[in-house]
Amino acid sequence: MGVFLRKKIKNILFVTVGYTFGGTEKMIARISPILRDRGYEIKVLAFKGWGPMVEELKKEKIKCISLFGKGKFDLRVLWRYFFYLLEFRPDLVIAFLYRAYIPTRIFCFLLGIPNISSVQGVPGRVSLIQKVIERITAPLSCGLYSCSNAVTEFLIKVIGIRKEFITTINNGVDIKFFSRKINREKKIKELGLNPDSKVVGTISRLEEPTKGIKILLEAFRVVQEKINSQLLIVGSGKDEFWLKEMAKDLKIKAIFLGERSDVPEILQVMDVFVLSSFYEGLPIAILEAMASQLPIVTTSAGSCGEVVLDGKTGFVVEPGNPSELAKRIEMLLKDDKKRRKFGEEGFKRVRENFTIDKTVSGIEGLWKKHLGSSLLF
Repeated sequence: MGVFLRKKIKNILFVTVGYTFGGTEKMIARISPILRDRGYEIKVLAFKGWGPMVEELKKEKIKCISLFGKGKFDLRVLWRYFFYLLEFRPDLVIAFLYRAYIPTRIFCFLLGIPNISSVQGVPGRVSLIQKVIERITAPLSCGLYSCSNAVTEFLIKVIGIRKEFITTINNGVDIKFFSRKINREKKIKELGLNPDSKVVGTISRLEEPTKGIKILLEAFRVVQEKINSQLLIVGSGKDEFWLKEMAKDLKIKAIFLGERSDVPEILQVMDVFVLSSFYEGLPIAILEAMASQLPIVTTSAGSCGEVVLDGKTGFVVEPGNPSELAKRIEMLLKDDKKRRKFGEEGFKRVRENFTIDKTVSGIEGLWKKHLGSSLLF
C-alpha cells in the first residue's frame, strides 16, 4: 500500500522509454506545454537516447533528459534513473509504458515521491511474470490511468486490477494543430506522389504482427488492381526492411516515409486513412486523422471501434481480414460524397470527445484526487 502526503505539486517529471514519434511520445509532447501554461514546471526523461521528438519538445522549451540506454533491457539505466530521482526529487512523476512505470513505482515509493502510471495499450501477449509484477507494484502508485475503455477492461480482466482503482482518461489531440491549410499539390509533389492517383495512408510503427501492415499490403494489392491509387506509409520499426521487400514483391505502389515531423501536412494529402492493427489502446493516429477530416477504415483492435463509429465516421472490420479491409477502402475511394461526410462527422466526434484539453484536465484531476490517499489493489 502506497501512502503519499498531501503537497503542492509544482515540478512534474514525465518518464517514457524513448524519444520516438510514437503515440505515447506524441501525447507527452502535447500534454507538457498545456501543463506548463497552467503553471507547472515540466521535464521529460527517456530511458533511451535522443530521438526526433526532442526537437518538438525543445521548441516548446520543455527540458529533456536522456539516460542513454542501449537495447531493450539496459540495467545501467535503472541506476541512472534512481540517482536522478534521488538528486532532483520532482513533486510528481507520471510514467508511460510498462518498462518505464514499473521501475518508477518502485523507486518513487522508496523515495517518497508521488507517481502515476499511464497504461497506453493492450499488448498481444502478457506473461504470468508480467501480471504478477503489475499487481505487486500497482499499489506503489498514487494513481493509475488507462487511455481508453478497452485498456481499462484489459487491466481488470487480464491483469486482475480492481475497477475502482483505475481511471479512464481518453487520449486527445489538439484540433487546431490539424486544421492548418497547406498547398496540397505542392506537398504531393514533395512526397513523390502521383497527383492523379488517390492516396490511401497510414501512420504506424512497423512492427508485426501487432500493427498488421502485412495485412494492409495484402489488402492494397487488391485495391490498386481496381482503382488508380497509391499507398503512403508513415513510421518506422524493426520490420521496416522486410515490409518494403513485401511491397516490392506484390508490385504495390507504396511509399515508405519513415519517421516524420510534418504529420499534419501529410494527413492532408490522404484520401482515406487506414489502421490495420491487431492490438491497440486508443491510437493517436486515428484521432489525428479524424481531426484532419479524413474517413477511417480500421480494425476493431483495442478502442478503435469505440472511436470510429462504423458507417458514420468510417468503417470497422475484424483484424487480420485483408479482403474485408480492401472492400471498405474501395468503397470509400469510389464515393467522394461518403468520404466527405465521414470526414466531417469524424471531425465533430473528435472535437466533442477527444480533445487534448480534456485529457490534461483528467490527468490533473487524477493527482488532485489521489494525493494524500492510499490505494490498495
